[in-house]
Amino acid sequence: MHAIRFHFRPVRYILTRWLAGRRPSFALGPLGSVSLDRVPVPELPGPDWVRIETSISGVCGSDLAALTAHDSFTLEPFAAFPFTFGHENVGRIDQLGADVEGWEVGERVIVNPMLACRQRGFEIVCDPCAQGEYGLCRRTTEGATGGGPMIGYSPATGGGWAPYFLAHQSQLLRAGELDDEVAVLADPLASALRPVLLHPPKTDDTILIIGAGTIGILTIRALRQIGWEGEIIVSGRYPFQLELAEAAGADILLRSRDELYTWAGSLRDARSYKPSLAGRFIEGGPSLIYDTVGTEGSVRDSLALAREGGRIILVGAAAQLKADWTRLWYRQLTLAGVFAYGHAPYEGAERDIYEITIEELNKGHFTDLGMVTHIFPLEEYRAGLIAALDKSGHRSVKVAFRPNG
Repeated sequence: MHAIRFHFRPVRYILTRWLAGRRPSFALGPLGSVSLDRVPVPELPGPDWVRIETSISGVCGSDLAALTAHDSFTLEPFAAFPFTFGHENVGRIDQLGADVEGWEVGERVIVNPMLACRQRGFEIVCDPCAQGEYGLCRRTTEGATGGGPMIGYSPATGGGWAPYFLAHQSQLLRAGELDDEVAVLADPLASALRPVLLHPPKTDDTILIIGAGTIGILTIRALRQIGWEGEIIVSGRYPFQLELAEAAGADILLRSRDELYTWAGSLRDARSYKPSLAGRFIEGGPSLIYDTVGTEGSVRDSLALAREGGRIILVGAAAQLKADWTRLWYRQLTLAGVFAYGHAPYEGAERDIYEITIEELNKGHFTDLGMVTHIFPLEEYRAGLIAALDKSGHRSVKVAFRPNG
């Protein structure tokens, strides 16, 4: 079968970072690290595993960061190569291990991609896994699957950018009647919903969402789903993103950095400042910021805009950033990062975020958004990835692959 794989070659990787910084599509050329390879159909590694036939697999921002060489070497100790991309996966069970119970061949499933203690075969789990924080598992290079923290970054399991991949039975959730284009939102919705549940707004908060891409839009909808009725302000880069943000429930749409700072400076008792040798900032700005972008610019804006004593929730997958952290301590800001996987408070109980997410998807409040804008076969992977990289030119939100036609 064919699979879209990432090969880590240090010289090419460094060259790709330089070239892709000038034109992202250069990362898909002959000097890049991504290729469509011929690989064997994967075999079950144990009796409690299943093989999944991929129905649809989304393209995530972390995938784009890897292929353009803009991710961080901090994660290199947990990696293994070459891996097949694809962790936002919906499919059908193709083969069952002998010890798998409660599942049948042909069932449609959504797959939680995280490979923690249980999936790696450890009977005695690490402390984070025991507490429901399996996204913080301490054994992400050990056990049955070895290196690679999750499906889509693990050579042992493969990923959804191929016709088949492997999953442990504990990673399966029923897709039910959800359309593929809605079910594939499970992972990005979990990435937006868990930060909102772990860091919910207070009654008097002024909320700003930085970014109107997939995670930004889903953060807006997540806030509305948990019952937030106050204003939601969102800053976005492209007009079509802001149209979608408004449809998702945003109240105030900010189309540029100037509009963003003008709005923040207009809040009650807010004041704007511009030091001679530092960037502008606002005193009395928004009290709760969800940064769904995670770039140097978005973090800089978050720090500059957050009200004294305010909270900045880093939802976007930030990597290597330079920032002036003065306001963090001087104005006693709280900065929190959230990984998508683990338990979260929901309706009075601690529950797994994937179970919560699928319940929310089944309520039907996401079908109207039309988040999946492009679907490609594997053979057109360059066109699919260019569409994902060039959001403005293609008006792309969520791009996905359909490996089996």
